[in-house]
Amino acid sequence: MKTILSEKLELYLHQEGTQELETELRKICVGLEVNVKKIAMTDDGWASVEYEGEDSEVLTEILGREYGVAPVHSSKLKLGDIYRGFVVDSGRVGYGLYLDIGIFSPFKRDGLYPLHRMRSQLVDGNIQSLGQITRRFCLHDGLPLNVRIEDLDGSGRITLALTDRQDSHFRDWERCPFDRVVVIGSSLSRVSGTIRRSGLDKDVIKTDRTSLVSNILTCKLGTEAPGVVAKLGPRLGKVKLYPFIPRVRADSR
Repeated sequence: MKTILSEKLELYLHQEGTQELETELRKICVGLEVNVKKIAMTDDGWASVEYEGEDSEVLTEILGREYGVAPVHSSKLKLGDIYRGFVVDSGRVGYGLYLDIGIFSPFKRDGLYPLHRMRSQLVDGNIQSLGQITRRFCLHDGLPLNVRIEDLDGSGRITLALTDRQDSHFRDWERCPFDRVVVIGSSLSRVSGTIRRSGLDKDVIKTDRTSLVSNILTCKLGTEAPGVVAKLGPRLGKVKLYPFIPRVRADSR
């Protein structure tokens, strides 16, 4: 059995992501009659797992719950379905934000999160440009977002919107006075170790993993995200770090 997970990694992250996934699968498979034969990456960088055994169906269910499963074929898409998509070409001029949700067949196709939906969900309908919204919420390439299929047309166009839960997360970010740092391009274990070595343990009060190689750091009240980025960035190499400053604090400046 083969399952393509909703985990997308750039080429330079394949080894790190695969090692992270291998470690987690060993723990997941404890007590299951299943043999993981192979962990690999598709040409587009999506993680795939091949396995066999009596509990293969059980493992499939667990993988779907823990990582999500890519739809692969456009014929599987239905209105209202929820997938994890990854922001691609965030600097592309267009009518919204493009996300790769894992459609490879019959040909590769990204979904579009239209600008008008971004405005209604993220900025209370205010007329802000695509660039303003993407910068405000750190919607940069590689960021995973939970999205809902909102429209499918005969030409194959896929229209997306944030799920209610994802939308709620961003609203919480805006309301709460805590700065955050969006980390794209590193496993949670490497980020956590770097935080300790940098002496930022008391400045970062929470670390949430959003994919194998993306994480959200919540800063202690009074700790500013740009300062955390300045300390972590040089230690994490190619990793991309983006500071998020909540509206409640930005407005008080």
